[in-house]
Amino acid sequence: MDKSFYSNGKLLLTGEYAVLDGALSLAIPTKYGQQMTVNSIEESQLIWQSFDYIGSIWFEGVFSLNLEEITFGMANPISQTLASILKEAKKLNPEFLAGETGYSVLTKLDFPRDWGLGTSSTLINSIAQWANIDAFQLLKNSFGGSGYDVACAQNDHPILYRLNEGVPQIEKSSFNPSFKNSMYFVHLNQKQNSRAEIKRYSTQDIDKVALVEKVSRLTNKVVGC
Repeated sequence: MDKSFYSNGKLLLTGEYAVLDGALSLAIPTKYGQQMTVNSIEESQLIWQSFDYIGSIWFEGVFSLNLEEITFGMANPISQTLASILKEAKKLNPEFLAGETGYSVLTKLDFPRDWGLGTSSTLINSIAQWANIDAFQLLKNSFGGSGYDVACAQNDHPILYRLNEGVPQIEKSSFNPSFKNSMYFVHLNQKQNSRAEIKRYSTQDIDKVALVEKVSRLTNKVVGC
C-alpha cells in the first residue's frame, strides 16, 4: 500500500542556539515543506529519489533492505547519511524494512535547499512517521539538535518550544502580529551547517543559565506585545 507524508519547514524567531539549553523559543512552521511518498515494489531493495522545488533530481540512491549495502550512489556522502538515519530508525523499530518487500521512495521539496527551512528536519519527521517511531528520538540519535524544527514539521501554527531536562515541551502560541502582512524574510545566501554551529556554540565560554533566562524573557515579551 502506498503512503504519503508531509512535513512543514521551520523558522526560529527567538532562541537561536540557546534553545539547546532550555530557553523558551518562538518558532513558526512554514507553508513550504517536504513531501515523501513511499511505494511498494517487487524488488527486494530500497530505491530513493529526491527532487528539488523545480522538479530536478538532486539525489538518488539504491540500498539493500538491511541498509548494509549501497548498490547505487555509494560515492555520494548523502547516501551514507541517509543510510545512517534509516539504520537508527530500524533500531527504534526493528520491524521497519524487515520484510522482503522493497520500496520506492520519492521526496519533493517546496523550497530551495539553501534556504535552510529544514531539508533534514522534514526528512527526519517523515521517516519517523513511515517507521512509526518518535521523530524527536530519531533526531537525537542521528543529527542531534533541540528538536524545535521537528516540532514545526508536526504543527500548523506558531509554537513556543523549550527543552525541559531534554524533553520537548510544545505549546501553541498566539503570535499573530497586526503587522504580519508587512513582514519579509530575506534570504542572505549564508546558510550555515547546523551541526558545526551547534558544536561551536557548545564550546563557548558563556553563562548558559543567564543566557537561557534572558532569552526566555525576551521570547515572552515578543509574544506578549
